[in-house]
Amino acid sequence: MQRSVLIRTFAAPRFTTGIAAWIAPNLTGRLIGLHEGRDQPFTTQLPGSRELTLAVAITDVASPRLQTRALQLGLLTDVLDVIAAVRGVRTRTLSSTGAIVAGGGAALFAGLGVAALRTAGQPAVTSG
Repeated sequence: MQRSVLIRTFAAPRFTTGIAAWIAPNLTGRLIGLHEGRDQPFTTQLPGSRELTLAVAITDVASPRLQTRALQLGLLTDVLDVIAAVRGVRTRTLSSTGAIVAGGGAALFAGLGVAALRTAGQPAVTSG
């Protein structure tokens, strides 16, 4: 798969997740399995900010170094999120829905990040 397709495939759900966390933090929080509470909008918007930042950085075709670094940092973040989801399941502090949505989403992002990093020598943009 071409790098440009991987980048778009990777950036779209990251961007959507970040926007959803900011526009509708309570709903997004429920969807990813967070418990409702007074601070729940804030705790949903924190990872939303991260997702938006990473989405913008990985789509920066003007700076291949920034794009690669953002993919690397995103991969680290996603692996840590998978570990956190596993810990949440083991300690029963994360719902099954949360484990599937948040942990599964992080695993998907990690896989896309690895695939995008493996295509580092390919051009990030195609004309058309």
